[in-house]
Amino acid sequence: MWRSNENQTNYNASYNTHRLTENPPMPTTQTIPLPPISYTRSARASRLRITIRPNKTITVTMPKNGNIGEAKKFIQSKQSWIKKHLQKIEQREKLQPTPDLSSEELIKAQENLFSRLDYFSDKYNFPYNRAVFRCQKTKWGSCSDKNNINLNINIAFLPRELQDYILLHELCHIRHKNHSKEFWNELDRYVGGRAKQLSKELRKYRMRMSA
Repeated sequence: MWRSNENQTNYNASYNTHRLTENPPMPTTQTIPLPPISYTRSARASRLRITIRPNKTITVTMPKNGNIGEAKKFIQSKQSWIKKHLQKIEQREKLQPTPDLSSEELIKAQENLFSRLDYFSDKYNFPYNRAVFRCQKTKWGSCSDKNNINLNINIAFLPRELQDYILLHELCHIRHKNHSKEFWNELDRYVGGRAKQLSKELRKYRMRMSA
């Protein structure tokens, strides 16, 4: 995420993944060849989530009964992703910001979108593997063959109806890996028969941030 502040750009990256079940003792900070990493549990979290804040601190949010051992392994496996986004923070600090949402508001927007993605996933039985926010130039979202969902942080600037459309669009790709008639029929079931209309409406919006 980014926030305008004295001609600098702030950045927040989040990474969301699988559910955990155990609840061993939990330390607060782990030191590895990265900035300090803090661990926290949340009753609202259903998956592991890495958040990199504008000051380059890293937080791992776990489900209430999360396994700290798995969280540490997850951090180790995502070091390349973390370092990549730390580099983006440094690059963004040199650029003029354009969005009008604060860093805190963008963080809340990410959390809200993750929660709604989980809600739709559970409600309509679309089990995905993991979800992550990225700052992309052209795509609002994508769903891989392994059911990994990428969401564009620019979704935060859209009307809620279009936000939900994108979330449901990507979830429908779990069953339909193309844009066939069956895909659009499936999506219509969850957006009141307005899938094509909402797709057309979405084309009116431009990306406000880009990598």
